[in-house]
Amino acid sequence: MNQVIGHVKILNFFDKVIKNGNLSHAYLFVGPDQVGKKTIAQEIGSKLLEIDREKIEKTADYFFVGRLFDEKTDKTKKDISVVQIRELRGHLSKRSYTGGYKIAIIDGAEKMSIGAVNALLKTLEEPSEKTVIFLITDNDTALPQTIRSRCQTIYFGLVSEELMKNIESDEEKTKLAQGRPGRLISWQENEDDFMSYKNEVERFSSLLGKPFFEKLKIVDELFGDKSDHIATRENLDDVLQIWQLEVRKRILFDLDVEENRNFLQMEKKIVKARELLQQNIHPKLLVENILLLMQ
Repeated sequence: MNQVIGHVKILNFFDKVIKNGNLSHAYLFVGPDQVGKKTIAQEIGSKLLEIDREKIEKTADYFFVGRLFDEKTDKTKKDISVVQIRELRGHLSKRSYTGGYKIAIIDGAEKMSIGAVNALLKTLEEPSEKTVIFLITDNDTALPQTIRSRCQTIYFGLVSEELMKNIESDEEKTKLAQGRPGRLISWQENEDDFMSYKNEVERFSSLLGKPFFEKLKIVDELFGDKSDHIATRENLDDVLQIWQLEVRKRILFDLDVEENRNFLQMEKKIVKARELLQQNIHPKLLVENILLLMQ
């Protein structure tokens, strides 16, 4: 199971809350992808269940919800269904097997369907005793206010490069991970993932300063799969997330006022494009709008 790297203030906060008996029934963990939100939720859950974190997934008082894999289509499903949340509600309505807490994690909470959101809302409005639900997301604005208002929000920042070196000594990987421990760990397990990420960073850099028609050629392969629109959009969101990180890095380290202004506009375009990807806006048009700002 993944190491706990960073986020000491959050862990200390929960230690105090648990000690004082002031736990809320629901927490919304918000922060960048692969920064450690799920690992921290499991760490807190294991303390409440009084077991080792390595064993949490095997205990009957722990319930995990995420998007399921569809074996018929060989793809991850688009959203978390109402059936999954109803199963969660049924689990939480029962007595704890050990007489203690029941812990639930909803990973990618922003991917819940409308029916799933409504089903969860009932649980949040009438929480069971000694039940703690962790909703995990990298985009809390995609969740309805009715859900957000019933959770205590905890914001996660990036982990320092010094702490990241506890996972990986390779300086290139540490820098490219940009404060995301989960990313480093996944790269240790799969070198191909690292190379794909590295290639995407290089693609982004190669776009800067190119004529528009050359930029179009460089990004053309991003729209190659015409048969699976969901997969294309999800892959493109991953790409745009990398671009967003690279833009943010340049904003932080570039002292040129005019360039910074351009990168800030680019970041806004990327954020908006990622939102619109969930709708029926053509992905290629969204990317072309971003390319126009790449000088």
